[in-house]
Amino acid sequence: MGSLSARIETKRQKIIKTAALAGVVGPLLFGSVLLVLSVLEYDFMLRIGWHPLADPAGAWPSGLVLGPYGSVQVANFVVSGLLLALFAYGLHLGMRGGRGSTLGPALLLVAGLAMALMGFETDPIRRVGPRSLHGTIHDAAFVIFVVTFLAALFSLWRRFNEDPCWQSHARYTLATGILAVSLLLLPGVAYYLFIATLLAWIEVSAIRLWRLS
Repeated sequence: MGSLSARIETKRQKIIKTAALAGVVGPLLFGSVLLVLSVLEYDFMLRIGWHPLADPAGAWPSGLVLGPYGSVQVANFVVSGLLLALFAYGLHLGMRGGRGSTLGPALLLVAGLAMALMGFETDPIRRVGPRSLHGTIHDAAFVIFVVTFLAALFSLWRRFNEDPCWQSHARYTLATGILAVSLLLLPGVAYYLFIATLLAWIEVSAIRLWRLS
């Protein structure tokens, strides 16, 4: 029985390590690809209606899928989303139970799956005719991603507070949630900061999960 328990615990730790690594790689991958594609497709993005300073959210980053390197951004959405979902599962395994013990990680996992669904090609801003099915799926996935990720932050804040190993991370998670909501409501370049804030939280949380495991 003791040997079986040891094997189960070893397997659990391997999953947590793998999930933590996914959480470390995901934000770096997503951010790096966005940066490179934004440079390579800059002129194209301007032609389809992107306003980098006044209204970046109108066409970025979804519009990158429509450009000459669109397949790279499709893969970026899908791979990064699946990495986030894996990280969410590992985060659940790496914390003790408590109030909302499964809610926060579950919401984060849904956010990851929604991010993967954003790989469906968006519709051009300047289009003729109704929205396409794949464009509708993309837009719905974006809304689900934002709502579930923000909800996950506030749920995880409560759960972190009840775990001695994660208590010091609770305030950072709460601050991230409040800052992200504030940035989302602001116009212009605040949208870039909103994305960066979420990516930074994943990165910091994944590093912490790796160390604790």
